[in-house]
Amino acid sequence: MKQSKATKVIVIAVVSVLVLGLVGLRLVDVIAKSVIDSEVTEILGVDAHFGGVDLGVLSSSSTFTGITIRNPPGFDKEYLLTIDKAEIDCGLGTLMSNDIDIPRVVLTGLTFDLEEVDKEINIETVIKNIQKYVADQPKTDAPTELEIRTLDVKNLQLTAHGNIVTIAGGSLETKIPDFTVKNIGTKSDTHRMTSQFVNILTHAVLSHAFKHPIDGLSGVTMSSLRKITTDLPLMPIKQLKEGLENVKDALKDSLGGSGDDEESSKPEGD
Repeated sequence: MKQSKATKVIVIAVVSVLVLGLVGLRLVDVIAKSVIDSEVTEILGVDAHFGGVDLGVLSSSSTFTGITIRNPPGFDKEYLLTIDKAEIDCGLGTLMSNDIDIPRVVLTGLTFDLEEVDKEINIETVIKNIQKYVADQPKTDAPTELEIRTLDVKNLQLTAHGNIVTIAGGSLETKIPDFTVKNIGTKSDTHRMTSQFVNILTHAVLSHAFKHPIDGLSGVTMSSLRKITTDLPLMPIKQLKEGLENVKDALKDSLGGSGDDEESSKPEGD
C-alpha cells in the first residue's frame, strides 16, 4: 500500500513537471510572438502579424506561420505580403549568439501585392519606412554577424495593379519560379537582429524575384524595383535580442533551469 502511494506521488510529480514544462515552452513562444510582431511592425512602418511562432528552445529549428504584412494606407489590397510558412534551421541558442550562422531558411507560400496609387508604389513606401527607421538607430561598438547559408523561396505569387501593369485591364497575376540564394548576410556595427534579418530576406527575395523581366510589368517599373533592392540600408540589431532575453528568463522561471543556450555560440571576432 505504501509503495502504491509512493508510486502515485512520483507519477503526479512527474506529470506536474511535464505540464509546467509544456506551459513554460508555450509561454516562450507567446512572448516571442508578441516581441516579433511589435519589432517587425516598427521596422516596416506597417502592421505585421505572425499567426504562429515555434522557437527552437529544445531543438535546432524554428518555425513561423501565417505571416501577414499590411499594405501602407491608400492602397487597395489589404496585404502587401503574406507568407504561409518560414522555417529556420536554428534554435534559440543560435539566435542569442553574437555570430548567427543559419544553415537554411525556407519561405513557402508567398503572395506579394504590387500596386501603384498616385504615382507611389507600395513597396517603395515600405522601403522608405525602413530607411527612416535605420537612420534613427544608435550605433554600438559590438558588431554582430548574421549569415544565411541557403535561402529557398517556394511558391511565390505576384499580383500587380495600376499603371505599372501594361496588359489590358490593369491587373496581373503570375507565379515567380522557385529560387535559391546562397551565402547571404552582413556584419553590422549597430544593434537589432530583427531588422538585419528582415533586410537580408527582403533584399534577397526582391532582387531575385525581379531579376528577370515579368510579362505584363512595365520596363520602368522593373528598373525601379531593381533599384529599390540596392537602396535597402544595412540594418542594425537590438530589440529582438532583448526580447529573446525575456523569452530566456520566462523559460528559466517556468522550467526552473539555468536557461543556458542549447546551442553553443561561435567565438567573437574573425
